[in-house]
Amino acid sequence: MKRTDEIISELVRDKVEFQKAYNYYAGERDEEQFKYLEENFGIGSPTSVKMTPMVKKHIDALIGEYLGTPILPKVSCKDSETISAITREKSLAIAQGVVKFLKDHLNTTLLHILDGKDTTDKAIKQQIDKIKEDIDQNFISKYEIAAQNVIQYIMQSRQTDVITKLRQLLLDLLITGYTFFKVKESSGGTNIQIEVLDPLNTFIDRNPESPYIKDSYKVVVRKWLSRQQILNRYGKDLSRDDIKKIKDTWSDDFGEGTMYGYTYANTVQPMHSNSPGHPIDENGIQKLIPVYEVEWLETDKDFVMQRYSSVRIGGNIYIINGKDDKVIRSKDNPNYASLSVNGVYFTNRTSKPYSLMLACADLQDKYDLLIYYRDVLIANSGVKGQVMDFSLIPANLGVNWPERVKKWMAYRKAGTMMIDTTQEGRNEQGAGQFNTMFSGYDDTLSSQAIQAIQLAIDSVEATTSSITGVFRERLNGIQQRDAVTNIQQGVANSFIITKPIYQQMDLVSCEIISDCLNQAKRTWKKGLTGVLILGDQQQKIFTALPEDFTFTDYDIHVISSTQIMQDMQQIQALVPEFIKSGQLPPDILFEVMTSKSLSEMKYKVKRALKIQKEENNQLMQLQQKLEETTQQAQQLQKELENAQRTIKQLDEQKIKLETDKMNLEYKVDWFKAQTEKGYRDRQLDIEEKKVDIELAQLRDGNPYNDQIRNN
Repeated sequence: MKRTDEIISELVRDKVEFQKAYNYYAGERDEEQFKYLEENFGIGSPTSVKMTPMVKKHIDALIGEYLGTPILPKVSCKDSETISAITREKSLAIAQGVVKFLKDHLNTTLLHILDGKDTTDKAIKQQIDKIKEDIDQNFISKYEIAAQNVIQYIMQSRQTDVITKLRQLLLDLLITGYTFFKVKESSGGTNIQIEVLDPLNTFIDRNPESPYIKDSYKVVVRKWLSRQQILNRYGKDLSRDDIKKIKDTWSDDFGEGTMYGYTYANTVQPMHSNSPGHPIDENGIQKLIPVYEVEWLETDKDFVMQRYSSVRIGGNIYIINGKDDKVIRSKDNPNYASLSVNGVYFTNRTSKPYSLMLACADLQDKYDLLIYYRDVLIANSGVKGQVMDFSLIPANLGVNWPERVKKWMAYRKAGTMMIDTTQEGRNEQGAGQFNTMFSGYDDTLSSQAIQAIQLAIDSVEATTSSITGVFRERLNGIQQRDAVTNIQQGVANSFIITKPIYQQMDLVSCEIISDCLNQAKRTWKKGLTGVLILGDQQQKIFTALPEDFTFTDYDIHVISSTQIMQDMQQIQALVPEFIKSGQLPPDILFEVMTSKSLSEMKYKVKRALKIQKEENNQLMQLQQKLEETTQQAQQLQKELENAQRTIKQLDEQKIKLETDKMNLEYKVDWFKAQTEKGYRDRQLDIEEKKVDIELAQLRDGNPYNDQIRNN
């Protein structure tokens, strides 16, 4: 009990600045801060200083961007025993791969020998080296596969709700510079639970050599619980006297007009609405009891670090748990222990946590004051007018003053302003000098003043952006006149400023996933079988055997969220260029802009590039075939023209030949006709000579004349 009280007294304090930071984020400010302006020396003000959440939108933008990037945890084994087993497993896989390659190569060589082919192969060593390199780079052990499945199962579990918890942790980091969480077994013992702790109610004794909360020496977690909550949560560990004390000391029966108080260090202190870390209801009072959960580390006589815990309810009820036997210890360093409370600091060498909200608190005040002054100017603005001697208004315009003024204003608007410098009651010295009886005033709003205030407001917003790193480009303030290169440069500069924030959140992600995996080894010590959602319609059933992940120490690595966002921004900037060059279709731009992760964006772009490349190749092939067909057609056209020329020549030759033939036939016919005529004439001559000879023979009386043949 003494140790518990010492730690509570040492660490517990009111975190006023952090409460202010949370109030500013919520749009709340101390009502007394600028009351002097609103009182305005007793005459009052037409408006009041109101909180316009300027810094909040910057913080929300950072949170929104972080939630828009996927968390890609990678696991690796780190204990020497498991690493040795993985080395053996990898060597066996390499040996099996080499043996398979050699068998395949031998079979191929034998076939080549039978076919009489050349069997010399100088690339065998290169192939074996490639097999070794591929297995060495891509090998994933069964331990890592099991742990990766368990992590993915935890990330997808609605009960653990990791994404929501990380959002709250990032908000705490930006507002206070701290994050606190605890991973524990769920009440049913079937799952794990992540509890995000309130920085206003978590107090630590920091280890300056480590950025992690778990490496601190002491921690106190203050919780504000109702009487029934205390009995439900701690009732089994309380004695009957303690339970009776709780029921008697903290009764629900409060006298009228009294303020609820809680017992602290044997005193009664009121709980006010402005007390840091104290929850309140709509009336500014909440009937809750402070409960202090205390943890600390001590080294025993064997130089083994032990973790102890206790609980104090109110000021004098204790639950002493003693030494914690559920400490998760490393296999390579079993003497080391850490707190169950974990988280990170966002700090520098000064050891003071850096609050982005507090860094911009003065700028928020200036912003609100400038808006207040602008509103005062608007509220106090009026019209242009004149100051006039009332006695100059002619009395004959009416029997009473209101009537006379109304008529006088009507005549003035009609273009005639009447005055009477001689009427009774008028100062004689002013008679005839009516030009000096009037003077003007101008209560209209000064545009120069409004512009000056607006320039000051813009300057405050720009200064805030330079601190938070959330410039106009990241607040969707891109205008048409903005050049693409300027936008890209602005986004790049913005990421440079916010990179340390996201690096801290990467550490938080690693720690929370690592603690979840360590707790999973206890919760599911008999193994885990579950279902993983791989896509819209894809699922995978896995089984993580206890021998594969419950006895292994792991390291968790998370790909930098800043790098992921930069890569997504670069892809979004490059897609229009690819569209212009024809490498991507225009509709891919919408798919890229709606992608929720870098992997999804890469997948869509790669798929679109592949499809477009195939289409472009097909188009090129068609164009090539078209060119080839065109060339063939041109060649055929030339051949056709040549054939036509040849045909024409042949036709001409045919005509000539036919003409020559006709001429020749004519000549032949003529010659033939001439020959036949000569032959007939010769025959006639012969016949005549024959007749003459025969006649002569008959005349000479030779008895042998009948034997003479006349040819």
